[in-house]
Amino acid sequence: MKKTRKIFWLHFLLLALGFNFSCENSENKTEKSASLKEKSIAKIDSTQWLKETRGIRDILEDKNGNLWFSSPDYIAKVDGKKTDYYSENDGLSITGNIHKDISGTIWIENGFRVFKYEGERFLEKKLGSITDSDGLWFQRGLNPADTAFVQPGLYEVNRQNTTFHPLPLLKSTYNKFLYLPSTKAIVGMDSTIWFGTMNDVYGFKNNQFISIGREKMGRQDDERQVGIRGIFLDSKGILWMADNGAGVFTYNKGVVENFTKKHLLDKGDVEGNTLHRAFSIAEDSEGNMWFGTVYSGIWMYNSKTDKFTNYSKDDGVMSDNIWTIYKTKNNEMLFAGESPAAVYIYNGKTFDRKY
Repeated sequence: MKKTRKIFWLHFLLLALGFNFSCENSENKTEKSASLKEKSIAKIDSTQWLKETRGIRDILEDKNGNLWFSSPDYIAKVDGKKTDYYSENDGLSITGNIHKDISGTIWIENGFRVFKYEGERFLEKKLGSITDSDGLWFQRGLNPADTAFVQPGLYEVNRQNTTFHPLPLLKSTYNKFLYLPSTKAIVGMDSTIWFGTMNDVYGFKNNQFISIGREKMGRQDDERQVGIRGIFLDSKGILWMADNGAGVFTYNKGVVENFTKKHLLDKGDVEGNTLHRAFSIAEDSEGNMWFGTVYSGIWMYNSKTDKFTNYSKDDGVMSDNIWTIYKTKNNEMLFAGESPAAVYIYNGKTFDRKY
């Protein structure tokens, strides 16, 4: 009887100790979770967030280190302390692409009109006759609602005059849908000027054009419409092209390669997120390539390991579409999105909204 009673009390004591340990452990876990939650909330800094808009579509850093942002609704300048928004009250009545000429002056253009920043206000200039700048390249705007033929082409601005270089195309009102400007012009290592239209990517050098379209991309039998949305020149001089429908392509020494298909990331190749609706491309200071997409988050490609990493909403990328990726002078990578309109930075593991 005594033996049975001892066993009973020993069993009860063990249960009590186990219960107390379980409660203490549970309480510790709860405190830890709450602490992490509070820490997560505390570190969110929204003081520099940009005003709500339909998307941030262009970024540029000026010679003073200020960051300029373009959306369909405003042009903004962030100097690290405050954000200035420019409108008609400041002489600016358009939004569009942001440019910086050789002297570091900021210009805003939409293909039809162009404005020069003069320190506090903007002043409109006539697109075809700019003479007080150098090193600017603008695509001529095309209006899809215009029934008249307008020759697509490229404006070259230098100190002497502004020269228009028409694309070598047949006169057809159908052309305006195929050759709507879709990217800014960028300058290659060999001084080739590259720019994208919805249908083709063009290179311009020595008054000659080359084009990269469906045939060179190997897409003659591809029913998906070409939609060039971004171009980028990496540190090796390779041209990267982002197509919203067919993915990422590269052009190197006259050879075009379908990067998305090569790595089996096209629609139907993998389950879940893909790399077939590419919108933006950039390279970081370590040589990694970054790709912004529609509905598939952000992809990072490490060429040294030949491995990809995909970042989505679970990793802080809340926007449905990543319009542009920009590297600052301090090698900070900025990823600008739409729905919601936000600018993210990579913290080494996930993404935080900064602007």
